Amino acid sequence: MEYPWYEVIDTVNDITQGDIIKECPVAILSDYIGEEENQIIKAEVSIINGIILTQACDIANKNVENIILCAITSKGDFEEQQRKLGLGEGKIKSRIESIRKGQQNAYHIINNYITDDFSQDYYIINFKDIFSIPIDLAQKIALKNGKRLRLCPPYREHLSQAFARYFMRVGLPINITF
Repeated sequence: MEYPWYEVIDTVNDITQGDIIKECPVAILSDYIGEEENQIIKAEVSIINGIILTQACDIANKNVENIILCAITSKGDFEEQQRKLGLGEGKIKSRIESIRKGQQNAYHIINNYITDDFSQDYYIINFKDIFSIPIDLAQKIALKNGKRLRLCPPYREHLSQAFARYFMRVGLPINITF
C-alpha cells in the first residue's frame, strides 16, 4: 500500500492541519511602554512560510477562531543558514540527519515533492517559532497562494506527535542518583 506524503490543493481557501501556507504575515511583539491604562505595544509584521498545526477536527468543527502555524524553512535555506553560522558541510549533514531521526525535539523534517508541474524542497519545521493567526486570514492567504501542498495522514499525525513531544518535555531540577 502506498502512502503519499502530500495532496496538492489548488485555488481553494479550505484549510486544515498540515497545510503549507507561504508568505503569511505574523505579528512579532517586541515591547510595551507605559502604565496599564496607557500601554503602547510595539510590534512588527514578519512574513513567514508555515505549516498549520491546529487539529483538523477543531478547524472543521469551527472550535477555534485562530490557527497555530509553525515556521518552516526549506532544507536548502536551512543549510545556507548553517553555513553562515560557520558550520562545515559534515556538521550540517549531521544536524539534518539528527533532525530526520527525531533526535532534535525542536525540529521536524517533512519530505520533498516533485512533479512536472509542482515541486517543493524538504522542509524543516521549527517548533520554537509558533504563531497564531485568525482562520479567515489564513484562508485568504491560502487562496492567494494558489497551488499548495497539504500533508497527508499518517505524516500529518507524525508531525503532530513530534510537536507534542517538544511541548511535553519536562526538565527535572535534580536527577535520581544511586
